[in-house]
Amino acid sequence: MEHNTPKFRLRLNLFDGIVLILALAVGGLLLWMALKPAAGEQSASPTASTVRYTVRFQRWPEGSSEIIEAGDALVDNIKNYEMGNVVSWEVVPAVNQVLDNESHRYVQATVEGYEDILVTVESPCTESDQGFILGGGYALRVGVTAYIKGEGYMASGPVVSVEREGQA
Repeated sequence: MEHNTPKFRLRLNLFDGIVLILALAVGGLLLWMALKPAAGEQSASPTASTVRYTVRFQRWPEGSSEIIEAGDALVDNIKNYEMGNVVSWEVVPAVNQVLDNESHRYVQATVEGYEDILVTVESPCTESDQGFILGGGYALRVGVTAYIKGEGYMASGPVVSVEREGQA
């Protein structure tokens, strides 16, 4: 008598196939996450320093710059990141681009009744290959519009300049 041993044959329906593919994908993802290098290992170690940057508070009513004082602590209005302390400020005329119909180009024109304020702020930061990260975690870049809250006022405007001070 011969023994009839059936050969192993894998029969999967559609549901079993989907579950198997999902399980393999999750296993592959977990293996990839375990083997990839940590993000901190790839970038150079950040160096601590102090940064001075200037923000242009735009279109404030004339005379309202008097509420800004040196030493005011500034905070990001969106995520409440600390942004440093006011060192100085300068009042300049508010300007806007308008179309000159005769020459068909945009020109700078003064906005009557308003002023812009150039506020210089100092903050501790870390410098890495991604840029300056202020002490509170705010990523500082020139040209980015900052939404700022101070003691009794809120303002927005572009970051105009950034200067790095001595390294700590």
